Amino acid sequence: MANPKLSLKELALSPKNAFRSKMVKVPEWNGVAVILREPSSAAWLRWRELMNTGADGDEKLSEAEQAQRNLRADVVMFSDVLLDEDKERVFSDDDTEEVMSVYGPVHARLLKQALDLMTTPDEAEKK
Repeated sequence: MANPKLSLKELALSPKNAFRSKMVKVPEWNGVAVILREPSSAAWLRWRELMNTGADGDEKLSEAEQAQRNLRADVVMFSDVLLDEDKERVFSDDDTEEVMSVYGPVHARLLKQALDLMTTPDEAEKK
């Protein structure tokens, strides 16, 4: 059975179609295909909250605390941008600690690819 054609309104209001995305194969994960999308505004807000921790000058973070904060912020973003083939998030916000325990270069490369999907101010100006 063919997929029914969605109206422009249905397409515009679909959360699964609200972000740029791309499918990539991950050789380190047995070549599985995943979808990466631009980060959501909610993820950016959580990222900013984390990155502003200790930024008020009263409380200086040690290098280890800064590294842990940066890792947590990256994991928040990674958990938001990694989707399965149905464009559903693979990880929920409740998975942060588990993802942090294994987060490595493969995860960081995937996050970078997702961040690269965003339009930069220079690109927007050219349009």
